[in-house]
Amino acid sequence: MKTKKIEKYKKNGYIPNKVIDTEPSEIVEKFLDVTEIENEKVHSLVRIDINVIEYPLFTKNPRRKKNQIIRYFFNRDKEAYIQVNPTSGDCIPGEFEERVFIALLKIMRDKRYHDAFYTTTTEILLNMGVPVTSYKSFYTKVNIALQRLSQTSYTFKNSLYSNKLKGIIDDKINTNIMNIRTISLRQASSSELEYFDDKRVREIIKISISSHFYDNIIRKGYLVYDSQLLLSMNSPITRALYMIINKMRFNKFTLKVLALSLIKKIPLSDDSKSIGRSIKSLEKSCLELKKMDLIGDYKKIIQGKLINTEFEFYFEERHNSIKQNYFYDDKNHFDNLMITHTDESYAMDSTPIKIQEKQISIDLNHNDPTQEMIDEILEILPPRAKELKTMGRTIKDAIRTYGNDYVKSVAQYIKKQKIGNIRSYFIQTLQNGWANEYILEMKNKKIHKKSKKTEKINPKKEEKNSEYALFLTMNEEKRKEIENQAYKDYIKKCGMEGKAQKIAFNAAKENIISEYIKNVQNIQKNNTENENNIYIRKKYENISLFQMELLDLLESIDEKNQEKILKIINVAKYFEAIIENLEIKIIYKENEESIIEIKKN
Repeated sequence: MKTKKIEKYKKNGYIPNKVIDTEPSEIVEKFLDVTEIENEKVHSLVRIDINVIEYPLFTKNPRRKKNQIIRYFFNRDKEAYIQVNPTSGDCIPGEFEERVFIALLKIMRDKRYHDAFYTTTTEILLNMGVPVTSYKSFYTKVNIALQRLSQTSYTFKNSLYSNKLKGIIDDKINTNIMNIRTISLRQASSSELEYFDDKRVREIIKISISSHFYDNIIRKGYLVYDSQLLLSMNSPITRALYMIINKMRFNKFTLKVLALSLIKKIPLSDDSKSIGRSIKSLEKSCLELKKMDLIGDYKKIIQGKLINTEFEFYFEERHNSIKQNYFYDDKNHFDNLMITHTDESYAMDSTPIKIQEKQISIDLNHNDPTQEMIDEILEILPPRAKELKTMGRTIKDAIRTYGNDYVKSVAQYIKKQKIGNIRSYFIQTLQNGWANEYILEMKNKKIHKKSKKTEKINPKKEEKNSEYALFLTMNEEKRKEIENQAYKDYIKKCGMEGKAQKIAFNAAKENIISEYIKNVQNIQKNNTENENNIYIRKKYENISLFQMELLDLLESIDEKNQEKILKIINVAKYFEAIIENLEIKIIYKENEESIIEIKKN
C-alpha cells in the first residue's frame, strides 16, 4: 500500500490540499553470515565485533531507493540483525552521510568528547576537507545529510555491542545515531549567544549523539583512525575495507580473509551475478590502499569457484607504529580532558570495597580560560590577530581543548611564520600539530642551557653511570636490541614520532638508555624480591602510562574492582584497600616517584 503525504500550498488566495503519492516501502534482506563457506575452508569462526564506525550504517549502493528498508542478518536463523529504517519518503544514509558523520566525530573530539556539542555547517565542511570555494554548493547537501542522520532509525536485534556490558546486548534496541537542533540567533539561549559572536553566523547546530553510540565511543571506540585520512579516500569501499582489515588483523603482519566475508562486512552485492564485480571492486580498493602505503602488499588467491576467493594482506612494522601512535595520541588527548559524561551505575554499585577515606578536592574550573590568558596569547600572535572579531572566541576554545601552555607555544610558533589568514592557520596548527617540532626544539634548547650551566658549576665530568657502562660491555646485537627498546619506550612517552624526536633521542641517547636499563632492573628487582608481592617505585611520564602498567599488575583480580581502582586513582591519585586477599597500596605522583604495592594478605 502506498504511503500518502498531504502538502498544502497557496494558490489564488486559498489553500487547497494536494495529495502526493510516495513510493511503496520495501524491505531488502541481506545475510552477513559466511559460516557455511568458512567451515568448508576450515576457517575458525570469528565473532562480529562491531564498533560504532564499523556498523553497516551507511549503504555503499549509489542507487538508493526511497522508503527502502535494509536488514542485515548476522546468522542464518535470523536471530541477530541490524535494520536500517529511513524516514517516510526518504532513503537510508549513504556515502555522503558517512563523510558528514566522520567529520562530526572529529568535531566531537575537538569539542572535548561531550555527548552534545554545537557546530556550524561551515565547520562540518572544513572538517570534511571541502575547499572553501565550494562551500556554498554544499550547504544544502550537508543540512539534508544531517536531517537524514537524525531521522533514520536503526533496529539492533541481538547485535548491538555495549562496552558497558562487555558484550552484545541480548535484546532488540531501536535508536538513531544523533539528534539535531538548528538554532537561530533569535532562538538562542543566553549560554548559546557566544556562538554568534561572529556576525557571519546565522545559525548553529546542536548535535546530541545517541547514548548507545556515545557510550561505545567513550568507553571503547577511540578514534584510532585518522579522520582526514578516511575522508581523503574517494571510495567508500576503500574506507570500509581499510577499517575492517585493520580491526581484524590487530597487530599481525599478515591477514588472510575470505573475499565473501569482506563483501558482506562492507557490504557489497553478493549474489551470484554480482560477486565477480564486487571482488573487482575489492581489488581496486586494495590497489588504492597499497598506493597510499596503508598496506605493504596484498594477494588475491583464487581457488575454484569465485565464492572461495581469498585476499591475503601484508603489513610491516611501520603500519603497527602508526596504529600505536594513533592510539597513544588519542589516549593522551582523551586523558587530558574533563569528561562530563559519568557512569551513574558506578555510583549505584553496592559491591563492598574497603577504601581508606580521604577528602578529595577537585578544581573543576582549572581549564576555564580567563580574559587575561586570552589577552596574553593575542599579544604573542601577529598584530593583525587583534583586529579579528572571532579570534578571542577561537583562543578561548583552544585553551579549553589544548591547555593554556600549549596554545601559548603555538602562538609563538605562528608569530615566526609568514601567513595570511591567522585564524585559519592557528586552528589548523592546533589540529595538525604543526608546532610540535618547534615546541620540542625550544624545550631541548632550555634543557641544553641548563646542562651548560651545570657544567660550569661542576667542571669535573662525572664518570659514566654504571647502567651505561654495563650497556657498553654487551655485544653489538644486545646493544642494538636495548637501544631499539629504549627508543620505542621514549617515543611512547612522547606520544608521537617525528624528526624532532629522533634528534632529541640521539642527543640524549646515553641518558635515555641508562634510564631504560635502570627501570628494567628496578622492575626485575621488584618483581623477584618476593614472588608473592609486588613493590614498584618508579617515575612515570603521565598517568596513562601509570594506569597501563597498573592494569597489567591487577590482571588477577575481578574486572569490576580493576575499574573502580582506576577511577579512584584517576581522581584521588591514591588508593589503599584489601581486595580479594590482596593488600593494595597505590600512589601516583606527577613528575615524581609513584608507588605500587601489592601484597598477599
